[in-house]
Amino acid sequence: MPESPLTQGTGAAPGTAAAEVFARDFTGADVTGLRHDLRRHAEAAGLRGDDLDDFVAAVNELVTNAVRHGGGRGSLRLTLDVDTLIADVSDRGEGFAGEVPVLAGPPPADMPGGRGILLARRLTDTLLISDGPDGVTVTVTRCLSAPQAALHQ
Repeated sequence: MPESPLTQGTGAAPGTAAAEVFARDFTGADVTGLRHDLRRHAEAAGLRGDDLDDFVAAVNELVTNAVRHGGGRGSLRLTLDVDTLIADVSDRGEGFAGEVPVLAGPPPADMPGGRGILLARRLTDTLLISDGPDGVTVTVTRCLSAPQAALHQ
């Protein structure tokens, strides 16, 4: 997918579809540049500070997983739905052997790898894994505004 122009404003109006902020296909050679582009677009959409750093780190883990385990390539789509930034990372790999992993905790310390999805889950508001015959899509979200309950504490 070619890069889309940055969406202006604060996102889609209530009752309308989410607005695409950024989209790009990638390979392993694109990971660093993609991370920088993602950061720029997520910041322009309204993420700041630690939330921005965490979101970029999480999506970078998913992009790296797509390259390592999903056939060496994938696609990233970033959308803004009112005050929620949504990243979809998709690949065309074979998917998970058996069931989608349950994130009970990290793998044993002596086991290499296996921490990307767990890290992405801990650094974002939500994580959803869709595994199908055409590959895997992992979706993560981050709310741009603090929940009201947190503001009153």
